[in-house]
Amino acid sequence: MSLLTASIILIATVGFAITACVVTRRRNATWPLVRNPDHASERPNDLSFGYSIIIGFVLLAALGTYEDAKVAATAEAQAVTALSRTALQIPAGLRDDLDHQLVCYARDVIRYDWTAGTDGSGAGALGGSPYVDASANRIPQTIQRVTAPGIPVRDATLGALIEQSEQLSRARADRLDQAQRLPELFWLMLVIGGAIFIVISAVMLSDEHAYLQMLITGGTALLIAFTLILIGSLDRPFSSESPLPVIQPVAMERALAGVVTESPDPAVDRPCP
Repeated sequence: MSLLTASIILIATVGFAITACVVTRRRNATWPLVRNPDHASERPNDLSFGYSIIIGFVLLAALGTYEDAKVAATAEAQAVTALSRTALQIPAGLRDDLDHQLVCYARDVIRYDWTAGTDGSGAGALGGSPYVDASANRIPQTIQRVTAPGIPVRDATLGALIEQSEQLSRARADRLDQAQRLPELFWLMLVIGGAIFIVISAVMLSDEHAYLQMLITGGTALLIAFTLILIGSLDRPFSSESPLPVIQPVAMERALAGVVTESPDPAVDRPCP
């Protein structure tokens, strides 16, 4: 969702609220919609409680998803760095191969996986890019070669490589899992619930002064729209179309630069297969 789209949603929501106010006032003039006007202005507060609880829980869940996505993206980059540093303790040929595989993995994550994790386009087995799936599969295959007979490597180093490879796989799975969006049925419930609450607010305030009715109903509509836009932005933490700051692959870019800088192989940043 772009900033322009968010602005259109806000304007349309306020326009809907004002229209509801105008319609209910005209209707109330010929056929009163509220039998007890003395308590009508208090009723929207009661009706808003249930909807506020629901939308509050959804907002907290979306915020948690956003934070978890940042943690997963950082953990994935840290796993790449850890594998590269542990690779310094294995024979040069295998070390250079592993470093190159890590470079290819980081490149593919930055170039393909962020987009795949955002909109699901070209999704692979885990929901990410099939290019990254292939790069991720080559890393444990290279580590498996370290276990071949006659390879001079300590058990502690081999164990660290295996553990860090598993951490990398889990971190990527966590990142892709956090990129999954709320079900469409859930969004339908939130939007319809918000529209119903706006209409009920307009009805219950139809005996108030017109400006007061429009101010309260329009302000309520604006708050609902802002909240839904915020939930939508937090629910898509990797989307480049979000009006809010999104999670960029900064940590992975730093990990990639670190592997290229620290690797003894001068051709570690050669083109990937």
